[in-house]
Amino acid sequence: MKSISVILILLGITGCTSSATKEFLGQAAGNAANTQVGYNKQQCFTVKSQCVQGHYETWQTSDGVEGCSCKKL
Repeated sequence: MKSISVILILLGITGCTSSATKEFLGQAAGNAANTQVGYNKQQCFTVKSQCVQGHYETWQTSDGVEGCSCKKL
C-alpha cells in the first residue's frame, strides 16, 4: 500500500515536469513497487519480453507516448 501512495504522489508531481524527468520518476516509482516500466516502443518490447511471470499492461501518457509496466508477482 505504501508503494501505491509513493507512485500516486510521484505521478501527481510529474504533471508539471519534462518528459525525461517523468521517465526518471516513473522508473523510480516502478522500482519501489517491484515493477519494471518502459516509456517507448523499444523499452516496452523489452519489458514485455522479460515479463514472464508478471502482469503486463500498456497505456498512453499525457504526452501521447506509449508506456508500459510489468508488475512482478
